Amino acid sequence: MEDMNILAFFLSYPSLPIDAPEDVSEEAIKKGDEFRSYIWGEKGIDVFLKSLSYVDYGKDLKRILFQFYIMPCDFERIHIKEIEQYRKKEKAIGIPIIVERSFFQFSETERRKFLVSSMLSKFNLLGNVVKNKKLDTNMTKLVHDFTCKLDAFV
Repeated sequence: MEDMNILAFFLSYPSLPIDAPEDVSEEAIKKGDEFRSYIWGEKGIDVFLKSLSYVDYGKDLKRILFQFYIMPCDFERIHIKEIEQYRKKEKAIGIPIIVERSFFQFSETERRKFLVSSMLSKFNLLGNVVKNKKLDTNMTKLVHDFTCKLDAFV
């Protein structure tokens, strides 16, 4: 059976130098695992958004991949774009979001609000791509449905 979800998620754990001390490495893994729970955990954002099917928004865009980069190193950071190119063959687009160290100092509610607001702000960039590439994606409906689904998340 084909995956109909229009939204998908990717997570990049914090980058570390090869010679990072064990405690630094363990802390990076801990932060990655902690963030991961906000995406795929029992009450993660994925749970709330699974029912958003690409067939409800048009034929030109099947997958929006939100790519979360947790505390990327400087080298990684310079290669992360605001939004990636639309991949016509796959009918997909990647949307990177950088998660800074400060995220882990936020309260539970602030963390959830950060995720929602970060994703919503990227929808503005996506709307520009949809317009420029003349895609048939109904961004107004997508943003509305996204916001409604995440009322319970925040």
